[in-house]
Amino acid sequence: MQPLEIGVCTWSLAMPDLASTLEVIKRDLKLDVIHLGFMTADNQVPASALDIVKASGLEVSALAVGFAGEDYSTIQSIAETGGFAMDDQWPARRDKMFAVADLARQLGVKLVSVHVGFVPHDQKDARYHVMVDRTRTICDGLAERGLTLVMETGQETADGLLTFIDAVGRDNIGINFDPANMILYGVGEPAEALSLLKNHVVHVHMKDGTWSDKPGRQWGQDVVLGTGDADIPRIVQQLKDQGYTGPLAIEREAGDERAADISEAIKLLESLPR
Repeated sequence: MQPLEIGVCTWSLAMPDLASTLEVIKRDLKLDVIHLGFMTADNQVPASALDIVKASGLEVSALAVGFAGEDYSTIQSIAETGGFAMDDQWPARRDKMFAVADLARQLGVKLVSVHVGFVPHDQKDARYHVMVDRTRTICDGLAERGLTLVMETGQETADGLLTFIDAVGRDNIGINFDPANMILYGVGEPAEALSLLKNHVVHVHMKDGTWSDKPGRQWGQDVVLGTGDADIPRIVQQLKDQGYTGPLAIEREAGDERAADISEAIKLLESLPR
């Protein structure tokens, strides 16, 4: 993988079949790097995934995990249902994390990314410590496999995320920086957040968004890369200046023309100094 090589998140194409998704990425989008996601409405990891990915010849930069029961319809609903926060869902979600981690090890991939769930702003809140303990559990399980847990940005401010990482206190925890998520969740300007988080960024999504009229209470809008408020050229230059050498994984989670939108994103990124 080349520094700042362009890749794509597999779930961005919104295709149910993994083999077909990988074929489109390689044949039509002409990309070689994928952020491989397991975001299905159940907590199973297909047994065929290993063979399908190996047969594709694509390089996997990281594996991503989503969970059954997560509701992204509103910010409030995902705060209640996302990540490791739900007590009754925690055992199944923990098990899925480790199943994906086993697949990552088989593929020779070192990073497993996830939205851990909303962390209370008040560190004295009992739920804050629940989230710290559960994230430690995942970090420890991944460490046994030689892997790093990669937290998605967006649900906390940059300062809050740094405080949480410090509270977890594990060496194998990093950040997947998503500039659009800072906007969509209404938690901060992307460039400012990247400056604060730079020492922890191990993976990056290329996604764009526009601010909501009610930041933090209503979603912003996911838009085609380069047409929103994230200032993608500035972010890419900033990543380069800060010494980031990982991939630029395009993520598109809205719209009815996903492949076309990703193609536009590729054109934009190819036009920028990298």
